[in-house]
Amino acid sequence: MEHYSIKCYVVEPSQELKTTIKKLIKNYNFMIDKGWENGYHLNLRGTIRRSDLSWMLKELKTGVNCSLTSFDEAEFSRNYQSTATILRNANPFNPILKNDVIVKEEDLIFNEKLEDDLFKESNKIFDHYFSEYYFEENDLHPIIAEIMKFHHKMKEYEQLETYVVEQQAYNCHLSHYVAFINRLNAQDKELVENDFKRRFESDSKEGLLNFDLSPTALTENLLGFFYKLRPLIERKDLNFYMPFDRSHIDEKIEYASKRHQVTFAKENMHIYLYNEVLIANRWVTNALYKKLLLLGLTNMDRFYMNYVIARLNFSEKELSDYPVQSLNKASVS
Repeated sequence: MEHYSIKCYVVEPSQELKTTIKKLIKNYNFMIDKGWENGYHLNLRGTIRRSDLSWMLKELKTGVNCSLTSFDEAEFSRNYQSTATILRNANPFNPILKNDVIVKEEDLIFNEKLEDDLFKESNKIFDHYFSEYYFEENDLHPIIAEIMKFHHKMKEYEQLETYVVEQQAYNCHLSHYVAFINRLNAQDKELVENDFKRRFESDSKEGLLNFDLSPTALTENLLGFFYKLRPLIERKDLNFYMPFDRSHIDEKIEYASKRHQVTFAKENMHIYLYNEVLIANRWVTNALYKKLLLLGLTNMDRFYMNYVIARLNFSEKELSDYPVQSLNKASVS
């Protein structure tokens, strides 16, 4: 059995390509995400017999040839230049690929096999639950409800030591929203905050945020993933940094929000480093984010999801950045 990454460079997949992709997810346990580096693409990752690769590639290439693949390269580069700079991508515009299928053997995605296994498992949980709805327009609210069900169950496992983060089960959404807002200039920040507030108030008035938090099959599968993490964290085989390391934090902290700069200072990381709720939420939410684009949602929908969950669980004041002298329960992680 070999580990493969197969990238299909398309703007909009054809029905043939959608059918093949869903078959690979369902029958061959592939995972999928959507990317833009070197051209719009769908990235399939799976472990298969080498003998199966040829027919899979044939079907994928047939699907790609029927797909929408053309786009303006200059406009593409302009649109993603700032993203490339923020992410420090080495060369995401050379080459720019279209109407192509690129396959490569992939021994490791991260530095350790454990990280790869957890990354794949968390992604596949969402793929198997949501793939029926991929490549269609979907309403954001049922997806918010699904992840809220998991966070609600995680409240049972919150650690209550001194200085621990408030509302650990939901804190990741507050953290990600504050980080997002911090990256915007003053004008864009005001526009986003006003838009999200209006949208939240409208959704509340219509009853769209009265979520039923009864567990579903997805909740149970995500809890199973959490139970797998717990002994790894207890043995200190897994920590908050993973699947990255401290250097990944150090690269970002200079440009981080005031609250994140205090939270992620080296002298404070002992508070979070082996917090099982925060670690589980980090893996689960990062996997979910990869699926939102496949569900026809946008990056702005993702940040509105963060906003909604934060507003429902924290005071409105906590959704802004402010100087923090020392760690307390208003910190973000």
